[in-house]
Amino acid sequence: YLDNDGYLFISGRLKEIINRGGEKISPREIDEALLDHPDISQAVAFAVPHSTLGEDIAAAVVTREKCQITEAVIREYLSGRLTGYKIPNRILFVDDLPKGATGKTQRIGLAEKFGAALSKSVSEKFLTPQTQVEKTLAAIWSEVLGVEQIGIQDNFFYLGGDSIRATQVISRVRDSIKVELSILSMFENPTVAGLAACIEKTRAIEPRSSGPGIRPGAAFSRRRRRE
Repeated sequence: YLDNDGYLFISGRLKEIINRGGEKISPREIDEALLDHPDISQAVAFAVPHSTLGEDIAAAVVTREKCQITEAVIREYLSGRLTGYKIPNRILFVDDLPKGATGKTQRIGLAEKFGAALSKSVSEKFLTPQTQVEKTLAAIWSEVLGVEQIGIQDNFFYLGGDSIRATQVISRVRDSIKVELSILSMFENPTVAGLAACIEKTRAIEPRSSGPGIRPGAAFSRRRRRE
């Protein structure tokens, strides 16, 4: 800024570092991990405002020609390369990335530029859980995420979830619903409706017990007595 005498003062500088709930994250590290994927030709990670974390992570990617890839696939790919809290919770597919006069991608300001697309990605109509499984999942998500109301179309990752919280959900599903799911299930079914359907499908294909079995060693002990 200029003072009254015309002197120029530099009070700070714009930083690319993302501060997500106190965790300092380098977006370039995320860029590099995304660009390692064979179907992604351009990628840039950037900060977006978050009501509780301060900032959250989003990424915009350009896929190679004729390549089809989903957010779930990208997150699963990144889970093997980045710590959970560094994985973007929102991934936008765009035709090109904005660049400055020097040809470099302009990271700062992308939250505003892609604001409409980001808002559209989370503006699902609220639908109340109906089945018992949906109600149980919504209660688990509410506790893990600290979000009071959870609709069946709400996206776990858009609400601030990450791989660590997804692991917590899987653990609580195992304890309360008695179904064993993999962490991949959360990435492939990030909504309550989707995960509930996955649970019901898992229940249907799980082998059912035909009744109380013989205790190990019981037949052996009877045979020894006969001998």
